[in-house]
Amino acid sequence: MRLVMSGLANWQQWLWALQICVQISLCYLIIRRSAYKHLHFFIIYLVSDLARSGMIFESYRLWGFASWTSYIVVWSTQAVVVVARGLAVAELCKNCLLAYEGIWALGWRILAGVGAVVVLYAALAPLAVSKKTFWVGVAAMVLAADRGLELALVAVLLSLLIFVRYYGVALNRTHKALAVGFCFFSCVFVLNDTILSVFLKRYAAVWNGIQMSAYLVVLVAWLQAFYKLVPVQSPVPVLIPQTLYQELAPRFNYRLRLLNDRLMGMLKS
Repeated sequence: MRLVMSGLANWQQWLWALQICVQISLCYLIIRRSAYKHLHFFIIYLVSDLARSGMIFESYRLWGFASWTSYIVVWSTQAVVVVARGLAVAELCKNCLLAYEGIWALGWRILAGVGAVVVLYAALAPLAVSKKTFWVGVAAMVLAADRGLELALVAVLLSLLIFVRYYGVALNRTHKALAVGFCFFSCVFVLNDTILSVFLKRYAAVWNGIQMSAYLVVLVAWLQAFYKLVPVQSPVPVLIPQTLYQELAPRFNYRLRLLNDRLMGMLKS
């Protein structure tokens, strides 16, 4: 969830409260289903975002929406949440591809390279705002770094989804929901960050509403995915004929092994 240094309308405050309730419910479901055992960074991301909401609420209550203290709290806690979301996406990719050693060996190198590019982008961002005031420059720098990271996450997630679609890698419902949700979330952030960098104050209220609404939609989709992790009693499971499975499975496994061997050869060379 993201906020800027302006007051929130009543409908935005109710939307914020609803969003927090869904987040708490999602955390409860993850713990209840023991999904946190393989989604450590995802639960850390949710908890850090909840903690950020509490810190922002307290800063607005103590110092007001327009104070510089609230300004610093908002943007500094935003950096922590963005990093946590990036780690959650990396963890998701690892869970999906770890079974293929060569593919994951190449994947984590790509993620590290993307992270280095984002850091460089964030370091060069202040040069574009050097003629502005210090605090406006800080906001523009954060937006630029934020946009760069979100673009990197979109690229990684789209590559993951295209790969699993093309090679027939099986993704469970939860991993698929997380990947699509993070991708949609990042796309909305990139669009809003790009517009906000041009119309900073004038667009602030609309930006808040779009961000909060998009996050709420994603949270509800995740909540539904984790809720359906409950085993369903099915006396007669529907399976494909054994002869068809024996015919198709070796073909899919061969394509995956071939890709894995090629990637391992590239890394060794």
